Amino acid sequence: MRQKKKSAPAGPKPASESRPAYHLLIWLALAANSLFLLPWCLDFYLAPRFFFLSGALLLSLYLFRNDLRTHGDWRIHGFDLLLLGWYALNLASVAWAYNISEAIFYSQKVWLLFFTYWLTRQVLSRDPAGVRQAIRQAVILLSYAAGGILIVQIAAAFLQFGSDNERLYDFAKGVSGNKNLASGFLFFLLMLHLLFLQEKGPRQSRAHHRWLAAVLVLLILLLQTRTVYLALAVGALCYVALRAWVEPLFRPVLFKRILPAAIALMALAVAGIAIKGHGNSLAERLNPATYLDSQTANERRFIWYKTDVLNEDHYWWGVGNGSWKIWFPSKSIEGGYRLQSYNVVFTRVHNDYLEVRAELGMIGAVLFCLLFGAAFISAFKSLSRQEAESQERHDLIVWTTALAGYCVIQFFDFPRERIEFQALLAIILAHIAFLSRGWWARLPGLTIPVAARSLCMAVAALLLVFNAIVGWYRIRGEMHNVKLMRGFEKGNYRQVLEEARKAQNPFYEYNEVVLPLSWYEGVAYYQMEQIDRSVEAFSRAYRLNPWSFQVINNYASALVRAGKYEEAITLYEQALAINPRFEDGKFNIAYACVQLKNYGKALEWLDQVDTRAISDDEEAHQRSAALRKRVEETRRAIEEKME
Repeated sequence: MRQKKKSAPAGPKPASESRPAYHLLIWLALAANSLFLLPWCLDFYLAPRFFFLSGALLLSLYLFRNDLRTHGDWRIHGFDLLLLGWYALNLASVAWAYNISEAIFYSQKVWLLFFTYWLTRQVLSRDPAGVRQAIRQAVILLSYAAGGILIVQIAAAFLQFGSDNERLYDFAKGVSGNKNLASGFLFFLLMLHLLFLQEKGPRQSRAHHRWLAAVLVLLILLLQTRTVYLALAVGALCYVALRAWVEPLFRPVLFKRILPAAIALMALAVAGIAIKGHGNSLAERLNPATYLDSQTANERRFIWYKTDVLNEDHYWWGVGNGSWKIWFPSKSIEGGYRLQSYNVVFTRVHNDYLEVRAELGMIGAVLFCLLFGAAFISAFKSLSRQEAESQERHDLIVWTTALAGYCVIQFFDFPRERIEFQALLAIILAHIAFLSRGWWARLPGLTIPVAARSLCMAVAALLLVFNAIVGWYRIRGEMHNVKLMRGFEKGNYRQVLEEARKAQNPFYEYNEVVLPLSWYEGVAYYQMEQIDRSVEAFSRAYRLNPWSFQVINNYASALVRAGKYEEAITLYEQALAINPRFEDGKFNIAYACVQLKNYGKALEWLDQVDTRAISDDEEAHQRSAALRKRVEETRRAIEEKME
């Protein structure tokens, strides 16, 4: 009897049948995260997006857990190790940071960067086509949403104030809370559109991306952010240079069409700037010759110089994550016009490389630069091996161009702080790592054994849960901080006390300008004539920020009311060492000296009041005249006491 041929046993289902909805990660991390905000917070975007992205990654990990365990790429290659090392250093710096709550928040942002990168790399290895389609849809949605918001805000600013750049800061903050960051975000959307401009497919689809890209370029020009202008120029050079290097068919197009057109446009731009490069905000900001003498450039040079002075004392390990903004005034803010005279507080270096150098020392700066250097090297090595006219090659060129633009932007701004930029950076790095996977595979790496994979995912989940807790505490603190400020403006000091206590928690102790929340308690008690409690609250604020001359001055004033004049004078002198133009501090020392009947010393301090106008504008001259009048009145009062 003839036997029937046995069929092969059914194997596992094809990956496409059991694959989870990996594209959900892109929608959550890129699209939803970039639009999420809570208007009840002091900063609508930072803590809310930290909380949202933590939850989004936790949800993604839960949904993908089984597929990741069995089909995930568990080889930790060189770039993964660099990113893990970067997170480990940030986390370790909590040990020497000035404030633990700020250090934890800043360090856990790096965990979001790493885990977004790692998950994106996993989904690319499982469903690259799905990820690409999700990016296409997300970038179109974001272009309409962000572009629409900014069009309305820019139009409102232009209708009321023309092209005044300073007024734009007040209006164009509906995307990231800051017009410069909004402009940078548009730059990355533009880079994502580039992915689809050379793609084979319906002509109408490519035209849609071109139209949106043109609108984004126009908005970037109107937002007047020089940093992004430079990123655009560097990005354009990087893109055409890389294509000319690896695509022989592109070279004739470059030399015969693109280069002549670019030269003609540059000539027109130079001529236009020469003729109309002054006189209005937009023209001046398009003119690179005006930058070095601008207020922005002068302030950045001042902050960078003072940061370098700080770095000399913390060479190898820095001051710890999230601590630069506390330490910065310790080297004196003398020379910073707006910082000294208008109480402007800088909480960022406006240069991520220098900020990393300050907070994580030379060790951190080297590791930080290694991350970007390794990504560029892997991209260049892989580009030289790509097949001609391949889609992957063009994608790698675009992602490398986007990374070059990021490197430019972070030299003058602070994308490292903002969650949407860290998610974008993670997606950029994941694509470069995926497209250069062949190069990384030839280098040493570590493979996580099957038995340890569940443990790794459990640790990742715990860190994300911890992030969500930190984010929620900060959101809750900011919501009470908003109510606190309302009470402060109305002079309702009981409300200030109540909200200040509710706002403070283990992960939130400062407001957006690094004033401790306990400072508000001190002011409230002072106004309510509860001086002993005021002194205690200001003492706590001083421990949290001993280099804020505002904190020091109020603490000293409370000590004066408590009759502790010697202690108060010591504190006033500390405030003046930080800000020598803090004229109120000199009057306050003179008053304390009078209470000690040291009239000669009081007059000496009065003589140190600088009554000169700090600029030629009318407001400065009015302030100067008011100071002279106050000095004369105080001098007469002291001389009367001496008689």
